[in-house]
Amino acid sequence: MQFEEIRKIVADTPYIGADEGRELYDFILRERPVVCLELGHAHGVSTCYLAAALQETGGRLDSVDLTTAADRDPNAETLLARAGLSGIVALHREINSYNWFLKKKIEERSAGGTCAPCYDFCFIDGAKNWTIDGFAFFLVDKLLNHGGWLLFDDFTWTFGKHEGRTESDGITKRSLGPDEIAEPHVRRIFELLVMQHPAYSNFELQSDWWAWAQKVPDGHRDLRRIAAIGERTK
Repeated sequence: MQFEEIRKIVADTPYIGADEGRELYDFILRERPVVCLELGHAHGVSTCYLAAALQETGGRLDSVDLTTAADRDPNAETLLARAGLSGIVALHREINSYNWFLKKKIEERSAGGTCAPCYDFCFIDGAKNWTIDGFAFFLVDKLLNHGGWLLFDDFTWTFGKHEGRTESDGITKRSLGPDEIAEPHVRRIFELLVMQHPAYSNFELQSDWWAWAQKVPDGHRDLRRIAAIGERTK
């Protein structure tokens, strides 16, 4: 499906804008990952942009969120059905976190004490929490093919900057200490876990909001800035 078609279908549904959607769409067309994973889909807008591009390339997507995501209006099922993309996406929902889905996927892919990777790209856009997403990184690593890409959303997001929100993807603000509320968790995950992992390189920061890494040990090890979100499509 062409980009403008899917943009009209998702319209102004939160939380991914057209510029971010275009970046996801173009990434799929450019890199052509076959099997993709999305952790956190909310209303399913990013899911639709990914699925529209995967329809063009012949790929498919697993998308995971909490069971409460089904109550959103519209939900991911509704948007995908409107776009005719339901057959490309397998939606999964867990009561606690997407880490339980990852646990089950690792079990499914394991034999003889080894987990066979299956994903070429993973977009992590969910809890924004050190405990959940830090662990998710190590679980995803077991499932990510060599050469595959990771993309983290919300690089500089903090619980403290969103005073009106008492909860984010199952994490309640009252359960966090003052330093946890002030710190950008995704940034710390990326800098302390991803960038220090020997299997990852080609680190890229986009608009201080998206952080990319590729599972190759021999790329550039510095975090470099790339074109701002939306800049390449103007």
